[in-house]
Amino acid sequence: MNDPESDAEAKDSGGPTIARHGDPGTVNVSGDATPASMTECAACVARPSPLPQRVASIQAAIAAEREPLVALTHLLQLCRDEHPVLQERMQDAGCRAKAELVTSGVSALLPAPSTGLMLGAEVASALAAALTTDDGLPAVAVARLLAELLDERYCQSFRESFRRRSPYQPGVGDPIPLDSPDLRQVTAMPATSPPWRLANRLDETRHVRLAGEWVTQFQVIFDYSLARELTGIIDRDTVVATCHPNRTLTEFNFPADASGRTFPVRPKDEDKQHQEIDRLIHAAVANGASIVVLPELCVTESLAARLQGWTCRAGGPRMLVAGSYHHEDEHDGSPRRRNTAVAYLRGVAAPLTQDKHSPADLPVKEDIHPQGWPELRVHVSDDGWHLVLAICRDLLNPHAVHALAEAGANLLLVPAMSETLVAFGGPVANLVGSGQALVAVANNPADFSGPTDLTVRRPARALFGHPGFGQLTRMVQSANSAPGVGLLRVQTGQLQWLDSDAGPTRLSRGTSVRPPWADTLARLTGRTPPRIGPAADTRDPEGGGGACAAHRQPSRPVSAPY
Repeated sequence: MNDPESDAEAKDSGGPTIARHGDPGTVNVSGDATPASMTECAACVARPSPLPQRVASIQAAIAAEREPLVALTHLLQLCRDEHPVLQERMQDAGCRAKAELVTSGVSALLPAPSTGLMLGAEVASALAAALTTDDGLPAVAVARLLAELLDERYCQSFRESFRRRSPYQPGVGDPIPLDSPDLRQVTAMPATSPPWRLANRLDETRHVRLAGEWVTQFQVIFDYSLARELTGIIDRDTVVATCHPNRTLTEFNFPADASGRTFPVRPKDEDKQHQEIDRLIHAAVANGASIVVLPELCVTESLAARLQGWTCRAGGPRMLVAGSYHHEDEHDGSPRRRNTAVAYLRGVAAPLTQDKHSPADLPVKEDIHPQGWPELRVHVSDDGWHLVLAICRDLLNPHAVHALAEAGANLLLVPAMSETLVAFGGPVANLVGSGQALVAVANNPADFSGPTDLTVRRPARALFGHPGFGQLTRMVQSANSAPGVGLLRVQTGQLQWLDSDAGPTRLSRGTSVRPPWADTLARLTGRTPPRIGPAADTRDPEGGGGACAAHRQPSRPVSAPY
């Protein structure tokens, strides 16, 4: 059995492994060597080259390099490998002064910021020569300053470098893009965890980070095919809506086999479900929503396909995440059961899809067959958004959350079907705090109660993450189990719930959702502020601890919750 950590340590740290022109088989960055045969394979545990040889190898590679991203990767790999020295010496004012003096000559040769596209021969030679230092100045200290210079002056070229390799799947030590939109152009709320408060890592610059061993756990793919179509997906006028069409579990079919494995879960009455979803989407767009998210397993494959028409209508949403559905297809000659989320983007015929990789096992066993090396696809926009679809329990997988945070995911749209959203708060807050992400989790149905339950089991209807929220996340509750729509206004962070219990007229009005701290403050001050939103049911367990329904053992026999 292969050990990913051993494989990563066995890599030659002398140069990056990113492929040119999207060729996944090319591991030589200069493109002038053929792949080694199996008989030429190095030992399983390769001995690292002495530091002088590694520095000389990096110098030779940079001197011949014309692509700024590849040269930057060489420098960052040296910073990663020599991080103990770099961490210690960069705190030394004398060492830093010497390094700045060495790099000042290189800085004078570089183009103005964001104008350079390729390295000239003179610049490449100067970069390589700057790494030749005396014994009192470690080369890694110079490499760190050179990396910062390249990032500042050539950052405009990085996007095109990644786009040319799209779909780009990095390996350990390869560069990944760290795009980030200007939040000041998106929201009026100051960020609770602004990027400048976060620790600066030694293996990254402002726009590029080296991939770690997390890329051995997931196939992380950066997809630039919709970069232009996704530009402007979030702006100051954006309203994100979550639609919740179902009241109880009785509105679904939960067929289980003799071993208790359940597949496929789907709505009982597809036509009625279609009508309800149409009504909710109509209400969402009438209230300004340009992004609409439906819950997990609230559609069938055919119903999801019919919903694509919404992104073709005048005044329809720009993006519709049509929930997810169970289906079966052929894989290596045998049937494979899958839970697939699908999203439609205006002006794009082919849907965006994402398979669930963490099936539910309690209290029912979700009978899907996820692929062994699960894929996480990051759709990159030209203005810095890293869009990712995730399905329910996938967002509770700590390894997946770590990979998403490292990949810079900053727009997550999540269909869910869970007895509680409490367990989602930590992972969502992690993504919001580390990457200034916007997150929308759409949950369904409203009531997970069984016929013999003494208490009502109503989870939150939706959970939103926003950099401007004081606690990074907020849940949307409702006073009853009626279908409805949750709204997040990105600019102000305002949340609303549109309740359909009183019919279509009330659905188009909606009320603001009062944050939990308002009730706490009222109790402390002895004053009762006017109610500005629907009260949560007093029997709702969502305020307490708990786990996702996919993990939670029920206190009663259950035929179908997730």
